[in-house]
Amino acid sequence: MKILGSSRCIIIICLWVFFLSHFHSSAIVAVSQEEQYPWPKPISTVWGDAVSIPLSPTFKIVSANHRYLQLSVSRYNRIIHSEHWFPIFSSYSYITINSSTVSSLEELAVSVRDLQADLQHGVDESYTLTVPAGGVANLSAQTPWGAMRGLETFSQLVRRYNATSIYPLVFQRQVKIIDYPLYPHRGLVLDTARNFYPLRDILRTIRAMSYNKLNVFHWHITDSQSFPLELNSEPALAINGSYSPDMRYSSKDVKRIVKFGRNHGVRVIPEIDTPAHSGSWADAYPDIVTCVGTFWSDPSTSWSNRMASEPGAGQLNPLNPNTYKVVQNVIDDVASLFPDKFYHGGSDEVVPGCWKTDSNIQKFVADGGSLDQLLEKFISTTHPYITAHNKTAIYWEDVLLDDTVKVRPQFLPRETTILQTWNNGPNNTKLITAAGYRVIVSSADFYYLDCGHGGWVFIILTAAMEVGSATIAAMIGR
Repeated sequence: MKILGSSRCIIIICLWVFFLSHFHSSAIVAVSQEEQYPWPKPISTVWGDAVSIPLSPTFKIVSANHRYLQLSVSRYNRIIHSEHWFPIFSSYSYITINSSTVSSLEELAVSVRDLQADLQHGVDESYTLTVPAGGVANLSAQTPWGAMRGLETFSQLVRRYNATSIYPLVFQRQVKIIDYPLYPHRGLVLDTARNFYPLRDILRTIRAMSYNKLNVFHWHITDSQSFPLELNSEPALAINGSYSPDMRYSSKDVKRIVKFGRNHGVRVIPEIDTPAHSGSWADAYPDIVTCVGTFWSDPSTSWSNRMASEPGAGQLNPLNPNTYKVVQNVIDDVASLFPDKFYHGGSDEVVPGCWKTDSNIQKFVADGGSLDQLLEKFISTTHPYITAHNKTAIYWEDVLLDDTVKVRPQFLPRETTILQTWNNGPNNTKLITAAGYRVIVSSADFYYLDCGHGGWVFIILTAAMEVGSATIAAMIGR
């Protein structure tokens, strides 16, 4: 089974207004010559009579008692009665109809077949929305999470009377919508290690995701730049590895993010990137991190001799037994904080030069060992730490496809491993699926929102060449 990602979040809240009709100031209803769709486009939309339906001033949404669905119902009741949006542009033509002939929509009744379904990968998110010419509309779903998607669709089709009058609110027109996601994994990745984001911004991001029916918040929490997550068993990592005491996430913060995600039908998957991208761990445990304090890439030498693929060097040492004690504590704590059945272990961009600075690794290689074997040792030891919590491990594609350091497939059990692509367009996706693995697609060629105008690493490397690596190293505190 393929698990595919989506980049639709970048056009959030912008497309709704262009799909819906404009009103004449003298009309309470309008007819469009073009079909109109909510965002994203449903699987099936069958429009009824081309007559907009006024909402009763006492319109309400009612549903079965479910903790998260009730919160969602309250939220959409508030959105529908307070948003008051109106299209700013339209190419549609109109006719008017006497308002006395139109019945009001009094209620949206929400029914759910399986109220016990958990928010995990593969949960049924289908729904059917039926809106008549007045009276009671119906939203039926297999699970509360599908009902949330239907509520979002319904809310997108409610708007104000016209450009100058808020009331009455109107529903677009009679319709029957049958919808379900094409992809069970529709995610957004946010990196809070290189740039710290306050809690309020993370919650705002999750809320925006729900407006687009995205369902996975992939939280890239740690990297070489900082370790902002407070952990009970390893408090030194955040104390020493975060940018400042104000730039950390407590367990209370994490619980709030997870709960907020569930309130909006969004899963939260943590990523703790190892064994590369781990320079921030050295501030607490310098003995388990190699190439600490080195500049990431000396412009006077070849690219193959770099310490890291981007600023911030440091990789966990697979030959140090203390490495595994710390990693296991981290995984245990993180697994307990996040209820999702997926755990992202990173494992991208392992750079030979960094490991080769360590004397024990130098001896290991001189005695006939390889860097591939080092990575295999790390993965084979830490993968069971993840699966022990009944979780599936996600790794970046590099762990299997990297040109210089990778593992053999036998070290990545297919039943407990998912690989995430980011290089080489669709080609790596084809290679991984051909090898029998499930795949999350997040290709930098298509889906990276920060790579539209050239690579930022190139800019920094050029600066280093111009002013000297020693100056750049001093600027970044290394």
